[in-house]
Amino acid sequence: MYMPQNCNLDDVAHIKKFVDIPVVCAGRMDAEVGAQAVADGKIDAVGVARQFLVDPQWITKLIEDRVEEIKPCICCHAGCFNFSSSKGHANTQDLTDTMGLSRCALNPQTMQSKKYKVTPAKKQKNIAVIGGGIGGMESAILLAKRGHKVTLYEKSDKLGGVFIAASAPSFKEKDRDLIAWYIRELSKYPIDVKMNTEITDIKALDADEIIVATGAKAKNIPVKGAEKAVEAIDFLLKNKEVGDNVVVIGGGLTGCEIAYELYLNGKKPTIVEMQDDLITTKGICLANTSYLRDFFKTNKVPVYLETSLTEITDDGVMVKDKDGKEFKINADSVIMSVGYNPSPLSKKGKHIHVIGDADKVGNLRTVIWGAWDVCMKL
Repeated sequence: MYMPQNCNLDDVAHIKKFVDIPVVCAGRMDAEVGAQAVADGKIDAVGVARQFLVDPQWITKLIEDRVEEIKPCICCHAGCFNFSSSKGHANTQDLTDTMGLSRCALNPQTMQSKKYKVTPAKKQKNIAVIGGGIGGMESAILLAKRGHKVTLYEKSDKLGGVFIAASAPSFKEKDRDLIAWYIRELSKYPIDVKMNTEITDIKALDADEIIVATGAKAKNIPVKGAEKAVEAIDFLLKNKEVGDNVVVIGGGLTGCEIAYELYLNGKKPTIVEMQDDLITTKGICLANTSYLRDFFKTNKVPVYLETSLTEITDDGVMVKDKDGKEFKINADSVIMSVGYNPSPLSKKGKHIHVIGDADKVGNLRTVIWGAWDVCMKL
């Protein structure tokens, strides 16, 4: 996802000048750009793979001019190429999971049609979905497809949940397209969407089943000066500004993407991470993690591994390395990105189902597949 659209087109068009065999270009190809390149004789054909995994009707929708109905690929590789890697670990994924390539984080039915099915419900129920993030919207759509009466409650004035912040960086245009797709998709079904409606007592809901998709809350590090830091979400949503020299506390995926965005915007980021490598979480493809690690190394972005935060000051941070040596990193601003804790409105019960990050913090694959695991049974 960090590569630009049509990232290989210029190189492949150059190769075509020197060979007498057909040349096919793949790599984040835009359909219109690819078609024009073929028409102009720059390439002979366009190669597409991941987009078909997300939406198998992709080419049909293009032909029928239903472009807005195409569910976009966000290049996450969480289902189609789920090899994760970090220092000393060639593949941190479970082998049984890694063997299932060519699946899709956004479409559980891809390569798993026997397991994930849309079947009519045996009995129509009134189902309340609390939370309008990706998990809540996916649940509402699937439940409506199965014939249930669905009411979706969102406490804010926007649908998308934490994914709004996640899609904010400049290189996340496909993530923003995905939120827009969900909002359009919701409108196709008789789903009662109640915005600006915060549910505090689920017992007051008139529902046969309740889906709790209230997401997670950011973790805090109890160190001196913690109040001086900017939360990752506040930075991503542009609620708070940062200076030129920025220390990012936390080298997980979010922290690294924030540092990447800072660099692209002309800032000077520094990453501080307690683990022995950046992005050590399972389920994040090595193609994505390797790009970020190599980018920081190539562009000499300072990365302090096996280093912990001890204090945030007015002009930087105090940190401690694995040998116990404490030192200061000067900075104009500090961004805190140290993960999340589930924040369910309610515990699971007989008719209460907790999904997504509210159950266990994960990624879009765990959120969407988990929503199907619950909603197919209701």
